[in-house]
Amino acid sequence: MRTLGTFLVTAALLLGANSAFGQPYKKIRFAKGRTSATVAGTLTAGGRVCYFANARRGQTLTATISSRTGKVNIFESGETSYTLEVEYPGDQSICVDNLNRATSFSLTVSIL
Repeated sequence: MRTLGTFLVTAALLLGANSAFGQPYKKIRFAKGRTSATVAGTLTAGGRVCYFANARRGQTLTATISSRTGKVNIFESGETSYTLEVEYPGDQSICVDNLNRATSFSLTVSIL
């Protein structure tokens, strides 16, 4: 019973921390047999949204973002594309930052 209580407290703290920073993570789902997926979304001025995708060690994750309005980029880098050689297997995060007015965007993620 004590282990369950510890687990519930830890889970609540982690979920609360995620919400406190305003960065909900959304899973990117790849269609069966596909190596890339595109998600679309909207961001308020100064907003951020983070996604995650599962990858294995040695795979290459590439993310590209586009927007007709506003200035969006990946990880506050000022860049609209990002490449990562995966060193540690598991969920890899990709955060989209909006540095201008409210906007819509399209994010394409590939894992090869």
